[in-house]
Amino acid sequence: MGFSRKKVDDLLVACKRCCCICHRFCCTKIETDHIVLSADRGPDDIENAIPVCFECHAEIHAYNDAHPRGRKFTPNELRKHKEQWLKTCREHPDILIAAHRDRDVGPLQALLDELDFNRSVAVHSINGKHGALFLMTQFERAVQEGMVAILEDNLRTAILDAYVVMTRANQATLAELPQGEGSVLFRFHETRTTEALQEAAPLIDAAYNSLIHFLGHNERTADSPPAGGKARERA
Repeated sequence: MGFSRKKVDDLLVACKRCCCICHRFCCTKIETDHIVLSADRGPDDIENAIPVCFECHAEIHAYNDAHPRGRKFTPNELRKHKEQWLKTCREHPDILIAAHRDRDVGPLQALLDELDFNRSVAVHSINGKHGALFLMTQFERAVQEGMVAILEDNLRTAILDAYVVMTRANQATLAELPQGEGSVLFRFHETRTTEALQEAAPLIDAAYNSLIHFLGHNERTADSPPAGGKARERA
């Protein structure tokens, strides 16, 4: 079902499209997350929605009760963060005008964009156009900022597996390039590169799709049509 699109619009205007946790201006990179999860019978009322950036969204849902580290977000704390930020936006709008708007995307969004580029590299390379290397910069950034470590196990494993194989494919590509085309060494390294690229492609797709799902890009509001369908008319 999801939250009402109209009420989500009103909430995004009220929070100025800023995260209620870190107060970062998000532009389009913002989620309306459930304070009490649907799995815990949380309602789709807008009172149960909190606007958050992708990184805070990940932090909220990544806490592992079986291996507790740090302090878990509670529904009560999330409500208070929301109330406090909406009150600030309402009573002190001058703070928002004076604040510097950081246009740099967070590490998870940047990682998603890097995976998207790497998908293209894999497609072109499998078609025999070797030479382009997989990017690793945003993965390294996400690791340095501790964002990979806090992801749920399945998502973290999917990302790590993809980057392990991409690293191997990069090494094979770099070994292939200096060899004279047609030589025995060239054919050997070309075969290794092709095998590594074929192994990497589905893992990159899996990591990309898992991350985009986790970040909520497929989340629908109550007024949004399901895939391939029309929005249900209101009575």
